[in-house]
Amino acid sequence: MQIAEQSTAAEPVIDVQSIPPHQRHPLILQATQDLAPGRGFVLINDHDPRPLSLQIQALFGDAVSWTYLERGPERWRVRIGRPESGTAPATSLRVRIGRGGQASAVAAETPLGVADGGLVCEITDCPLGTTAEQVLDLMQGVIPPAGQLHLSYERLVARRSGSCCGGMCG
Repeated sequence: MQIAEQSTAAEPVIDVQSIPPHQRHPLILQATQDLAPGRGFVLINDHDPRPLSLQIQALFGDAVSWTYLERGPERWRVRIGRPESGTAPATSLRVRIGRGGQASAVAAETPLGVADGGLVCEITDCPLGTTAEQVLDLMQGVIPPAGQLHLSYERLVARRSGSCCGGMCG
């Protein structure tokens, strides 16, 4: 994470203008995931990060706030924060993927790996309030790369949002 300066509220400032575009969202999403309750950071970008706001809303819901501090035309500044309340840790869900790609939830104690003609993997970092049905909907048609038994919820959302595979192919 590139921390360029400090904001007036003594919060980190992440200036992504010099970071390659394909690295920006993963960096910002990780910084958001790592926020402690009551903490935040200021994002600086050279364009309106509205698509990122939608991705953060999909991943974190009300557990993260988004406040524009400056709106262009040359620079956008946004405060991304985690409120004191509604900050329960992310959860995970174990899923069995059948040979045809159909996904079903399994018990948390189910061993990871190949079982009963399918693959049991764990979807990690599911945001607060995410239901098993939402995860299963995102999983339909997903075949994880060989040997990958843990998939982040963020990658599934990225896949659904237009990335060919949510970064699973590379």
